[in-house]
Amino acid sequence: MLVVTTNDLPGYEIKTVLGEVVTSVVRSINPFKEGVKALRGGKSDPEGAMNLTKWRTEILGKLGEAARKKGANAVIGMRFDTRQIGSTHMELCAYGTAAVVLQLRPDAGDDTRQAKVDASHSDPSAGNETGGSAGSGGR
Repeated sequence: MLVVTTNDLPGYEIKTVLGEVVTSVVRSINPFKEGVKALRGGKSDPEGAMNLTKWRTEILGKLGEAARKKGANAVIGMRFDTRQIGSTHMELCAYGTAAVVLQLRPDAGDDTRQAKVDASHSDPSAGNETGGSAGSGGR
């Protein structure tokens, strides 16, 4: 599942917008753990930051599943929201727009033009400065 924070997808065509998808999780936080450590003179525990990353990864998976259930293969404009619930819980919310997207193939004209550029750099008879044709030297 492609999940992006941007509102557009360069290289993709948005075929169908299926609507908003929203997921949330509530996780317990322990406000007393940091207080006790501080009283002992200890440093704060980085576990909280690691948990937040883990929770965000978890909620992104749930967001992808919710989009897939709607028939989407992408979520565009994804955002996170968080809020504390009382002193012991935190809610994380992820939301975005479920969409069906199609990856665009490079334009055939661009491939042809690139092939001509590549050939002109390697073919001495192509008539450019790097090819060494009769008209390019002598200055």
